[in-house]
Amino acid sequence: MLTSISLGVLLRTGQVAVEASTTFLVGLLVAGVMRRMLGAEGTRRLFGGKGATGLLRAWAVGTVLPVCSLGVIPIAREMRRAGVPSGTILAFVLAAPHINPLSLLYGLTLSEPRVILCFALGSLVIAVAGGVVWECFLGKETDAPPSGDEPVPAPGVKRLASVALAAAREAVSASMGYVFLGVAFTGILAGLVPHGFLGTTMRHDDWLSPILMSAVALPSYSGPLQGMMRLGLMFEHGNSVGAAFALFEVGIGINFGMIIWLMTLFGWRRVVVWIGFLTCATLALAYAAEKPLYFAHEEASHTHAFDEWTNPFAGGFEGELSVVNEKVLEKVEILEPIALAGLALLVVAGLLANKFDPRWRLENWLTQAPATAPSSSIWNWYVPGPLLGLAALAGLVAFSVVALYIYYPEPKEGFSQVVRVRAEAFVALKMHNREEVIRRIQHWDLLTRKLQVGIFIRTGKMDPELTKVSEELRDRLEDMRDHLLAGDLEKAREASVAVEEAFQQFRVFFVDGAVAPQ
Repeated sequence: MLTSISLGVLLRTGQVAVEASTTFLVGLLVAGVMRRMLGAEGTRRLFGGKGATGLLRAWAVGTVLPVCSLGVIPIAREMRRAGVPSGTILAFVLAAPHINPLSLLYGLTLSEPRVILCFALGSLVIAVAGGVVWECFLGKETDAPPSGDEPVPAPGVKRLASVALAAAREAVSASMGYVFLGVAFTGILAGLVPHGFLGTTMRHDDWLSPILMSAVALPSYSGPLQGMMRLGLMFEHGNSVGAAFALFEVGIGINFGMIIWLMTLFGWRRVVVWIGFLTCATLALAYAAEKPLYFAHEEASHTHAFDEWTNPFAGGFEGELSVVNEKVLEKVEILEPIALAGLALLVVAGLLANKFDPRWRLENWLTQAPATAPSSSIWNWYVPGPLLGLAALAGLVAFSVVALYIYYPEPKEGFSQVVRVRAEAFVALKMHNREEVIRRIQHWDLLTRKLQVGIFIRTGKMDPELTKVSEELRDRLEDMRDHLLAGDLEKAREASVAVEEAFQQFRVFFVDGAVAPQ
């Protein structure tokens, strides 16, 4: 039997690893595309040089790539190898994790759009300011010359193979070590924080909330989508807007693994000063935004928004590893199996390449110029590597849009999932299976949110009444969950009556045609 702390650390570490898998895989693939299609010169042209142009380009490119604060590390390492200025790299590192199509639409749909747009503008200000401060005061003589422009691979299969091989070698490089540090630190920290410890924090009427959020969120990992979900919960519960901005900026944007990588690259003194500046700038904007952007009519006495930053098990709980396995698998949804399989293939390929080809002979062969001139056939057009690289990056953006429609299902399918989870929750309640009911309620809550976003991206609008009944249903689910967490099954059964009433109001929009399932 394992203690609650051991189980909590293992569970939170596994959940963070699953959460980061998709965006880290994207980061590896983007790094491979930059190295073998754009090339060092093309990468430098994409991001520009020093000054405002490079900083703004870094922010713009970062906002369209679906990566996180861990997935950005292999891309930044490739930018460094290509000779991109340090200030531009840091502006990209600050900008890229915050917004991607998946998380942006979630935020715009389930919270006040003007708040999310102001947060995005704040991230632009801090990213550019961080780059300027580094270039002018901290980063002198930290730019690295290009390590050498490697030849572009021959068109066709060789070019694709070289991208995959570059991503595979990066997957077993120092990047994976920094990712491991970020994941492990977050899991250990969450496992050590007592169960429910943050449930009554981050209040709007507590002026320390932005500082507390910065202290908790800055070293911890939070993916863009999970971070937006936490923001949505904070807005629903009327929590501090300043704390929400701190979560958005330093929580989604920075983690322990990234900090260690920066210290290894630039030295700990420079990085500590730079992160101190970022934290102060974040707090200044957070306190400035507290009153103007606060829109809640009332503030809840507690929240579950930060449960995943605390131990999931109460003190004294003991169990087997099967408990951890079951809960980690609940994190695996639609995209995660593909991402985990892709990462496993890259790691295996990278290990084999390092073992049997340590001198990179395969890369040399792949980048050799073809012995004969390329065919002029209409079916075999020559596409320059940089152009193909830009097309590949655009393809990743297109993939994220496709993933948007996969992750957020159409109304008919989404409502069917809600009905199924509802039935499972009530069956578990009847069987007195408290843990299972809690899990089903959490999933039910998530599905209602995904359903709202699915409707929005397909219709371009959101019925205010649907938003109202969805929030009411989630409030009743939260009440029921609180009783279950307190171990009071009788009150949970009483609360289930209110849950069912709220669900019937929610159901009207799908069965009676208020929202037509497509």
